[in-house]
Amino acid sequence: LGGVYRDPSRVNKDASNLLRSPAGAHLRPSTAPLIQNDGSSTPPVLLFSGTVAMNFRGNTYNIPVDIYLPPAYPLKPPVCFVRPVAGMMIKERHR
Repeated sequence: LGGVYRDPSRVNKDASNLLRSPAGAHLRPSTAPLIQNDGSSTPPVLLFSGTVAMNFRGNTYNIPVDIYLPPAYPLKPPVCFVRPVAGMMIKERHR
């Protein structure tokens, strides 16, 4: 990943801190290209896949996510996607 990021030591430090934190307890690191909105893709970047816990009205929900660190990280923020699984419901007209 040293050829992708301009500050690989910062990426390594931030990734290590995330994985050691409670928020990153259920995330697994890997690499994958990030597909841009225009259809182009980046070289393989650091990807964290797994679940992030969210508390809502006394219940804990484990939200499946993919978090990419783009090549311009930390100048550009991580790109995050919620990855619904079978059985997840999206409430229509939710306020």
